[in-house]
Amino acid sequence: MKFPSFFTILLWGNLLLIGLILGLGFGYITHEVNRHTTKVSKQFQQQLLFMVRDGLEESWHDAEKLIEQYCRSYSKIPEFRLTIVDAEGGVLGDSEYPAEKMERHHTEQHPEIHAALAGQQSESLRFSRTKRIHYRYIAVPVRFEGNIVAVVRVAFPVADLVRDQRNVFYAVSTGFVLMLFTAIVLSVFLSWIWYKPLRLISSSARRIAEGNFEPIPELPVSRELVQLIDAINRMRNTVASQLETISRQRERLQTILHHLPDAVFALNSSDQVVYYNESAKEMFDLATPGNPVPIQHLLRYTPVLDFYFHDQEQGLAVVVPKRVDIKLRDRKCSLELEKINISGENDQNEIAILLIINDLTAITETNRMKIDFVANTSHELRTPLATIRATLDNITDGVCDTPDMFQTVVNILDRHVSRLEALTDDLLSLHDVEQESAPTRLEISTTGEQKQLLEDLFYPKAVERGIELIIEPDMPNRPFLTDTKRLGLVLQNLVDNAIKFTQENGKVQIVFSFETEKKLVIQCKDTGCGIALEEQPRIFERFYRIKSGIRVPGTGLGLAIVKHAVERLGGILTLVSQPGQGCTFTVQIPVQNVEDLPVDRTVENIYTL
Repeated sequence: MKFPSFFTILLWGNLLLIGLILGLGFGYITHEVNRHTTKVSKQFQQQLLFMVRDGLEESWHDAEKLIEQYCRSYSKIPEFRLTIVDAEGGVLGDSEYPAEKMERHHTEQHPEIHAALAGQQSESLRFSRTKRIHYRYIAVPVRFEGNIVAVVRVAFPVADLVRDQRNVFYAVSTGFVLMLFTAIVLSVFLSWIWYKPLRLISSSARRIAEGNFEPIPELPVSRELVQLIDAINRMRNTVASQLETISRQRERLQTILHHLPDAVFALNSSDQVVYYNESAKEMFDLATPGNPVPIQHLLRYTPVLDFYFHDQEQGLAVVVPKRVDIKLRDRKCSLELEKINISGENDQNEIAILLIINDLTAITETNRMKIDFVANTSHELRTPLATIRATLDNITDGVCDTPDMFQTVVNILDRHVSRLEALTDDLLSLHDVEQESAPTRLEISTTGEQKQLLEDLFYPKAVERGIELIIEPDMPNRPFLTDTKRLGLVLQNLVDNAIKFTQENGKVQIVFSFETEKKLVIQCKDTGCGIALEEQPRIFERFYRIKSGIRVPGTGLGLAIVKHAVERLGGILTLVSQPGQGCTFTVQIPVQNVEDLPVDRTVENIYTL
């Protein structure tokens, strides 16, 4: 509905008020002027009448002469007409007509004369057949010696009075029009003056509603409007402060949502996605959020949509979370879905529902790895323990009754105890390299020293297997600082694995090189069976064994130890391999120069970072 402006209302209100006042004034003035005019003319008419009556009463004995004199005098005053009638109704004299030619004034046709002959002053307003106009007649009796001897009548033409009243009306009307025009001009001017501060306040209020919080300028207006402007300015400051607080909180909330690891989708009451965070964008490979879009167009995964629309009509505040498995980018993922209804209002711009998706794939895989770890560890322990138990039972039963049999039993126990020791050592090594809080102990070493250690450990084993072991150190005498224990775990497990999976007449090659002064690169190449591409992501898991068909001894923890040891050293581990073409493991680890040692340290000192 369209409402008129306050200026229009104020202007028309002022014009109506002024018009009403002027109209009442016009009516009152016209009435009073007409009344006064009538009164004055009547008083003048009576004065003329009484003057003639008094003169006749004083000199009635000379009445004929006086009557003629009076009639002659009144004939010079055209506005008034004098008539003198005797007690019988006969006309004794008239200021306009000869008396002898005038008819008798009968009482029925001249009521004022009838009343005057009865001794009363009388007046009447009626049409004159002689003059053919309306007259106001006033008549009084003339007494002589106590008797009514005649009647004096003075007539005043009503037409003259009406004309005078009309002239007065025209004059007053002209003044009224002039005053009304002046009043209109003044009303427009005053309305504009009165409306200006209100217009400024209204304009400022609209600007505040539009988000423009400029203060209202001070105006030299009334105290009430100054108080109103001050109140609006305080309200503006309050609203601006609250909006700024809301904006900051919104930014903080968006920052929190943006960096949450869970995928968060915010939807309105029409099931349209109005916002999603960075985790959702990365998880589902989505574009940058734009206009609201139905959730069916954004997430085309049946388990997710079934969960979202389940119990939709019940309007539950929180739906029980559910785990689903879907395929994302050719990878099976385990997701936990949670739906929260936060608003029941049907507003397209308000967030009504939150859909939170937590990727539990890593946790699921970790749990699976823990289960596999326990199962594999139990299996690895069960076999040697069962063998040891069986051997002890044989000893108890007296089976070892000859030296050769006893030596065989001892060899069996020694082999399986060594297997338990190796498993225990690997478990302890894995535990050590998995501890992120474990300190890094830097020691001085050289590539030549590492070559010697590897040859001492693996050269006899390589010769026994008929495998060529080649170790090529770069600048073998150049010292560097590193955690030699963890570096040894990396080298030993890589070489041990390479020898195990390389057939007779094969080759294992270890190459050391310094890419920069502070980066040592180690390559371990073999000509073994190789690893299929689909198995490569899992070979660093605990106890995982490749499906090569080759049964080799070991705990299945070697590459897991290598992976975590390289991470603790701050390095990078990569693998290039194809089935039947061997493997190439490349390790890049940062090292420090001996010159970087603090001055209070000696070469022999081992220190902890």
